Amino acid sequence: MEDNLIKIGTRGSALALVQTELVISAIQEKYPGINIEKVIIKTKGDKEPDKPVSSFGDKRVFSAEIEEALSNGIIDLAVHSAKDLPSSLKDGLCIPCVLKREDEREVLVTLAGTSYEDLLKADMPVIGTGSLRRRMQLKHFFQNIELKDIRGNVETRINKLRNGGYDGIMLAAAGLKRLGLDREKDLEYKYFSTQDIVPAGGQGIIAVETRKEDASGKSFIGEVVKSINDQETFFHFNNERKIIEALGAGCNTGFGVISYCYVKDKEERLCIRTIIRYHVFNGTGSREDAGRLIEMAIKHGKEGY
Repeated sequence: MEDNLIKIGTRGSALALVQTELVISAIQEKYPGINIEKVIIKTKGDKEPDKPVSSFGDKRVFSAEIEEALSNGIIDLAVHSAKDLPSSLKDGLCIPCVLKREDEREVLVTLAGTSYEDLLKADMPVIGTGSLRRRMQLKHFFQNIELKDIRGNVETRINKLRNGGYDGIMLAAAGLKRLGLDREKDLEYKYFSTQDIVPAGGQGIIAVETRKEDASGKSFIGEVVKSINDQETFFHFNNERKIIEALGAGCNTGFGVISYCYVKDKEERLCIRTIIRYHVFNGTGSREDAGRLIEMAIKHGKEGY
């Protein structure tokens, strides 16, 4: 790293750039005089925008080139949508920092005048999603449905909906909100609770990746990432990642997981919920029970394979 300069690697989509700007703003708030350079890296997933990911790889198609640049010292930090991270990182790399979680829910987006209730009554509505996890869970709500693959960034998918290719499309709420696309006048939005549709692990979380050697000790990079880390989100991120890593769960396994806390009878409760091929686990306890709940979720997940 050059003196007072941090190079941050990111994909070039509008959402990736917005998320990178959020990281940059968080750093500059703590270190006003710092210089930050964005390095846009095109991944294999970006080069194949129209093919289903399952046809040419797994989640690594969105991160391999970025991790390679990080390992080789071309960049100092990498910014990812945590839900797009593979089940294991490249050797020598780690995620020491996440920003505060945005809305983790799933959203069905339709054209104005066509509601979720309308689609429930329709004969074989066409819903766009390339996610096995979403496909499996949508079948709980629709008796008759045609599920059609869709690729591209958020704006591209919405335009495909507007052009009549689909009756509805499934998207992550976090991406819509970060891009300011959650209040379009010509669209309607049906938000599903995480009890109704379990999201992808890490959904709504921006993860910052770096080299282990830089994250440890008293290096400047280590100080920077520590200063912007959201501890509450980091707790839930690590819970979800431990389950993902133990199960080797990727985008082709129909797997979802969410860790969150809620208050019941004035007492904080931790909930860890997973789904894998219709096999659902819903465990609750105290925050101190995280390890036990993670072990139970892993055991349950292995039974679901």
